[in-house]
Amino acid sequence: MDALTEEEEEGTVAQAADEETLGGEEIASAAGQYNWSAFYDDEGRIYYYNSTTEESSWDAPAEGFNAAPEPEAVGGLVEPVTEGSERATAATASWVVYKDEEGREYYYNVETEETQWEKPDGNIALGPEEPDEMDTETGDAVSEHAALVDESKSIETAGSVAVARTTDEEKAKSGSREVPTVKAVTPVDLETDPAVKRVQDADAALNQPDSIMEPSCIANVTELVTSEGGNPQKAIAALIDNFVGQTAICGLLGRWLADLRANTLSKPSPETADEIRTVATNVVHNVVKERFSKAKGDSILDLSKAEAAFLEDMMDSPRWRHLLIDLSATHKDSAVLTYCLRAISKRGHHREIARRVNQSDHFSVFNAMLSSELAVIGTLAISAESETGSSIGLSEIVDDLRRACTSTSYTYLYSLEVLRHLKFKAQQEFNGNSLSRFCRAIRKWEVLGQSLESTMMDPASLESASGSSPLFRKRRLDVAIVMSGLHQRQRKRKQNKSAAETNGKIRDPCAQLETALANFLRRYANGIQVDDAILDSLLPVGLDLDGGEIFGKLVIKYPLAIQALLGYLFKPGPTRVVAPVVKNKCAKLLALACLEAEKAAFQEIGDAVSVSEFDEVTLTRMILEGAQLCEQLETMVSFLVAGEVKPGVVPSPGQKLCSLAFRCSSVAQGVSLWALEFTSGPEFAASASFPTLSVSVLSLIRLLAIQQPFTRRYALEIALAFLRHSNRDISYQKITAIREQSLRLLIVLGVQGQFVPVMESIAKRLQQERGDSDLDASLVRYFVSGVLEVVRSPVSKSFARSLGGILLAPRCIDAIRSSYFKEESRTQLRTLLIALKEMHLSGKDGSLVNTLLKSYGIE
Repeated sequence: MDALTEEEEEGTVAQAADEETLGGEEIASAAGQYNWSAFYDDEGRIYYYNSTTEESSWDAPAEGFNAAPEPEAVGGLVEPVTEGSERATAATASWVVYKDEEGREYYYNVETEETQWEKPDGNIALGPEEPDEMDTETGDAVSEHAALVDESKSIETAGSVAVARTTDEEKAKSGSREVPTVKAVTPVDLETDPAVKRVQDADAALNQPDSIMEPSCIANVTELVTSEGGNPQKAIAALIDNFVGQTAICGLLGRWLADLRANTLSKPSPETADEIRTVATNVVHNVVKERFSKAKGDSILDLSKAEAAFLEDMMDSPRWRHLLIDLSATHKDSAVLTYCLRAISKRGHHREIARRVNQSDHFSVFNAMLSSELAVIGTLAISAESETGSSIGLSEIVDDLRRACTSTSYTYLYSLEVLRHLKFKAQQEFNGNSLSRFCRAIRKWEVLGQSLESTMMDPASLESASGSSPLFRKRRLDVAIVMSGLHQRQRKRKQNKSAAETNGKIRDPCAQLETALANFLRRYANGIQVDDAILDSLLPVGLDLDGGEIFGKLVIKYPLAIQALLGYLFKPGPTRVVAPVVKNKCAKLLALACLEAEKAAFQEIGDAVSVSEFDEVTLTRMILEGAQLCEQLETMVSFLVAGEVKPGVVPSPGQKLCSLAFRCSSVAQGVSLWALEFTSGPEFAASASFPTLSVSVLSLIRLLAIQQPFTRRYALEIALAFLRHSNRDISYQKITAIREQSLRLLIVLGVQGQFVPVMESIAKRLQQERGDSDLDASLVRYFVSGVLEVVRSPVSKSFARSLGGILLAPRCIDAIRSSYFKEESRTQLRTLLIALKEMHLSGKDGSLVNTLLKSYGIE
């Protein structure tokens, strides 16, 4: 500095203490003729200060400025201790204890000027923070030391901060932990550059715990980033290093996003950005679910329309819409969430609500959803096409409706009434014309009603229903029975019993069968084994030649009865019938139903007379043999299902069962039920026969799915169940081989027309967390390669949508981009994607294809 003489620069701090303290303005004016002067901050950066206007700037002024003093000169002036300085020391102590800014104690030797963290030997005097406990000599020594430090502080220039730093030798002596030295800090009474102070305040605020959660965080980040010339790394590091709880993830995500933006060599893939965005969204969802309260949420209703506009944006976004729906499921009394749920329903997102909310709590939403979905089913039935702009299929719509409509007894009752009203209106429109466009819609609604009725009375659904206490199950079953067509027709007959009753006896055989069938279904729904008395009331008596036909027609209207008879015969478990007589009666009732269903099918296609391949006795015997063979296979280690049986060679049980299932539809359906029940539980996966028996069962089901179309829905469930199975006692290679065979079964189902449900099932598994999924990269490559081998263009829109759901999954992209993916399969994938591009799809389908092309590098 030019304002200091040569003598002062060579003198000690003790000598400088006797001189008049130089202020910032005096130094600036002595440095030259300009109002602006250059200074160094504590990190060695130059800034400019106007002594007249007290203005600070990082940019050099145009009118000129006084040169900055050398940093070494400033550092020399503030050196707190020199070899020539004289100090007053305590009589019995040469060490003095001090505390740093964080309250940690360190020790300073007034004789050797050493500083250290470790407590030294000998007497130690207290620093000036606790003067009451020091003796006079020690107090005087420390006071003089503090005066010297204060004296050195006064030499600092305005706006600059000069800090005495330890030398490299001192740091080496003290170890890896930095030892504090006596530091010169800018006093409060001296003028500080406002720009520097703002940066310092912002830096200090960002280094506070959980600073990312503070409202002023963005302003502090902006200040610090600006001071760093646009470099955000210091701000990001401060946010990350001072997190607590969920802010840890926020900090990491912030760093990842900054790295993605800063990466100019290669543009981040959309999949990577989407994955980060998904993680960030999940974090926010979890925080909101934990901290949401009715009072805070409902306060949004007090905002103006402009202030609450963010709520409308959330309902238009799928990510945030799902959060609002989930919150409404747990906070049913929240006014703002009730409003959001109704608004989302009006926007047409009924299916999203049906998957997340028990809609019995929101009747208006449930009613809107039911009306919309029933209309969609009718439209699909009439047009025989998929819903425009959606990848949803009829089966998935029915599944969503079944889940929503059977959630409570009230929703079930209301749904059945709506279905009856729709059928009545449609029947009035087509006036009995079987070729009317309403005929297929009526049939779909009838099937839906039967499905709802089966779900309400199915023992499995009763056990898994919420609140599955015995009283709850009994009430649910009573509602289902009372609302069934069997019970309703009985009530109508009782109202007109004078016409149907003669001499106290009911002569209407239909009434007797309906009563018996209702009792049979009640027993099945309660999980009680059937007995002779119930079955005898269903079978024709004596020479009653019409009894079998009446029973067959009645059972066709109630598929649950056929399901119950097959379950009693084929399903493993406590309800399986054991007595040969009871088995024979169940098989006979199934044979009657099978013959009547075959006759109805022939009449529907225009044949007045149907000639069945089998009679009642033959069918009964085949069904009984099929049930016995299933029991026999349960005790075997493996069995054969394919190959021709040579003359004179007794076929194996597996070959017999396969032949029976090919010839008899009832046996095929019974075998599918048996395989699903037998292989779904954890006991099967843990059994010793699991490695060998799995291959046999999957082969059997694959052959049935090809020959008997109605067994394919069972085959899909069985294949997915095998994907979940694991056994630690067998090798990874064997488990992988079993899962590969399950995937082959899924591909076969796809070839048979089930590609959409198959692809949707695989896509859901790929969306699971890696640790929870049963599909690793090798299995994903195996499945995709198999699909590419059997698929040829042109393909339908629904297939393109379901295929996109798999190919855009991040785990699928990683698996296909791997070098292990065969080159032949790469070529097939490229050909298929180019074919999709040439379809020139529009809207969401077009965007999906464009995303697929970009993800796999196809121009």
